[in-house]
Amino acid sequence: MSHPPSRISCLPTSQASVSATMNFLRERLPAPRQNQAARRARQQGGPAVANETYQPSRIAQLAQESPAWYRSGARRKLYFLLFPAAVVSYATSGYDGSMMNSLQTVSYFDDFFDNPRGAVLGLMSAIMALGSICSTPIAPWVADRFGRRWGITVGSLIMIAGAIIQCESTEFAMFVVSRFILGFGLSFATTSAPSLVSELSHPKDRVTITAICNTCWYLGSIAAAWITFGTRTIPSTWSWRIPSLLQMAPSVVQLSAVWFLPESPRWLISKDRDHDALEALKRYHGEGEETELVRLEYEEIRTAIDNEKRLGATTWKSMVSTKGNRYRMFLVICMGFFSQWSGNGLIAYYLSRIMDTVGIKNKNTQALVNGLVNIWNFGLALTTAFFVERVGRRPLFRISTIGMLTVFIGWTIASARFAETNASSAGIAVLALIFVYQIFYCIAFSPLPVAYSVEILPFSIRAKGMATYVFSTKAAVFVNQYVNPIGLQNIGWRFYIVYVVILAVESFIAYGWFLETKGKALEEIAVIFDGEQANVRLDEGGKGDGPVDVEESEHATTKV
Repeated sequence: MSHPPSRISCLPTSQASVSATMNFLRERLPAPRQNQAARRARQQGGPAVANETYQPSRIAQLAQESPAWYRSGARRKLYFLLFPAAVVSYATSGYDGSMMNSLQTVSYFDDFFDNPRGAVLGLMSAIMALGSICSTPIAPWVADRFGRRWGITVGSLIMIAGAIIQCESTEFAMFVVSRFILGFGLSFATTSAPSLVSELSHPKDRVTITAICNTCWYLGSIAAAWITFGTRTIPSTWSWRIPSLLQMAPSVVQLSAVWFLPESPRWLISKDRDHDALEALKRYHGEGEETELVRLEYEEIRTAIDNEKRLGATTWKSMVSTKGNRYRMFLVICMGFFSQWSGNGLIAYYLSRIMDTVGIKNKNTQALVNGLVNIWNFGLALTTAFFVERVGRRPLFRISTIGMLTVFIGWTIASARFAETNASSAGIAVLALIFVYQIFYCIAFSPLPVAYSVEILPFSIRAKGMATYVFSTKAAVFVNQYVNPIGLQNIGWRFYIVYVVILAVESFIAYGWFLETKGKALEEIAVIFDGEQANVRLDEGGKGDGPVDVEESEHATTKV
């Protein structure tokens, strides 16, 4: 008589199946293949290392030999101007998310707008994202035609106008229109600012400074949370008008500093202003001297832009005209959607509604928790920004997505438990898990969406690519902000299951398709996507050896 195989005897077979599946994925998915190639190259060693590995280039090596930014007078001045002029662009978005969250705890706001809930509340929040979506076709044209500084300036002026109208709103329609205007201006700033930051920053600091861009979301969020916490007791509509007016503060800061910065050297070279580009590189990357690093950077940028110009004018079709560009667009769109569809939108805009569902209904407590969550997030995001180049992009994405998925499963279970038993311990567990969730979100999706998107895009499509990132982000935000309150109101904790499924998909895509870019200069990252046809790396002892003569370049040097 035969007996069924025991459970123990099946284990080797199961393990073999898992191992075979993982090997199948590693052989066929691009990111694991890149990782294996890098591992083999490091094991083999030697002077010749494949371009798709993490071996630092000569520019990266020279950059790492440079002193720390705080020991460089030129870089201190650059970042002192760059931070208020461009890095704080994302503070406006963060301010808006926290302000709309906090205003739901303000009684005068509820009374003035007739207690908005569900679809009405969703429209009030989501309309700003719709404004950003509508301006994305125009924003990259301004950045490419007139320069990164003009993109920031136009966006800031529009947002200031929107904030003033928002403060002066006398009815629901006026409030909604003002928020559309705010969003319309935001795309100009968030398309141009990260490009300017990435293209002006010293190679040693580029990744960290660009990563800090997105962490400034929390800087604005903290400001809005505590401003609203302070004004919510004012016995008039100024309890919500003051926070609404102060939404223009980041734009005012940007306008005060942006014209003290030089234009992007890459943009200058693209406009045949080679001399101005070289002077900017010498001033901020070479302490006023034409160092080897400055020469290599200049020649590499010029070579890359010459190659791109030979391919013809860049159009929206160029974004998908090559295999490399299609891959880039896939990753950029993933960055936009993943940064908003990972469950963070629930916390950013509807934390008070989440706390309502688990029995934490005191308005003072909700406002206090909102403020504390934002301080917690900013500390986490700022810390992780300094580890991006040290750890690499791919490990951070994998830890982040798997961690968020695990925590969200626990969050869903605790919410279901509270719905069934009304146990206060389950409500406290949800609150604790929100703080734990933010740890995993901030590991990757605070510092990396902007930094990763801007570095994988070559100059010719960088402005349009960042506009695509803004479009995908705001499209995700619009759906989030409109659907989330409806889902929470109608199906409660079951709505969280949607995010569990989304996070599972994100984890798989992060494992299979997010390529590593660690140790590469901006122009050299193109090799990862386009192969040797995009290889603009200069050989040691090549063009970088002698002083740069802009008169011999293909470009004119007259100043426009």
